[in-house]
Amino acid sequence: MIDCIQAYQTSVGIMRKETSVISLPDSADQHDHGYHQLVFGLEGDTEFDLAGYCRPVNFGWGCLLPSATGHAFHGLGDNRIVVVNLPTEGEDRPLQQRIEQLFKRPDYFNCAPQMQLLLNALSREMQQNPSDTLLQDACASTLVCALQRQLEQQHSQPRRMGRLNLALIDTYIDLHIERRIDVAELAGSVCLSESQFFALFRDQTGQTPQQYVMERRLQSVATALANTDCGISELAARFGFASQSNLTRAFGRRFDTSPLRYRRTHQR
Repeated sequence: MIDCIQAYQTSVGIMRKETSVISLPDSADQHDHGYHQLVFGLEGDTEFDLAGYCRPVNFGWGCLLPSATGHAFHGLGDNRIVVVNLPTEGEDRPLQQRIEQLFKRPDYFNCAPQMQLLLNALSREMQQNPSDTLLQDACASTLVCALQRQLEQQHSQPRRMGRLNLALIDTYIDLHIERRIDVAELAGSVCLSESQFFALFRDQTGQTPQQYVMERRLQSVATALANTDCGISELAARFGFASQSNLTRAFGRRFDTSPLRYRRTHQR
């Protein structure tokens, strides 16, 4: 693992793209720098303070730090983030235009599910090949272009309040199914406020978001019971239940049988 402080505090004179997967320490630090910085949450929890606005940056979230923007940051236990350092000037003019469009102001952003899948794939490549500077630069450019396009589409598309894209929401749930998913996260995944999302979701599905997430968890457990030999405790952890007994109770209420009986009846 790259040393967190050394990787985060890259020299101010950087003129090429530089990308790292790092961990932040529990102790808070504060600084600014003469280059732009793009941060993506990858695992665990970190917290950033941009211009007095503090929020967690965990998986699915990120922040934009234009050059000379003062900011504070610290990790919360085990964590990993992707940090992309970007020059304020560069010879690749099309890419530099994308960078300029991104870094107009400091901000937080929520990654669409497709962006999260891309981030997972690229971060694996970066960690497996830390000395391949060509690969690191390519990953940095890809993340910049993909994020700039996502944010541009979000801002340019008219807000349609009629129907939610449930396929997009399902993808987000499946990406995070092993942990607690709150309404604010689901609302952010489709770029709506929490109140707008809750009302639209209930009207469209007849369920609250929490009920919908639980149903998707239980259906995933049922599929796993019928198609794998995984233990009940393993399935509980994989699909976001606090314990095996918690899963057994919820499963019994939904399917009127225990997970083990369901497996004996449905396993191929």
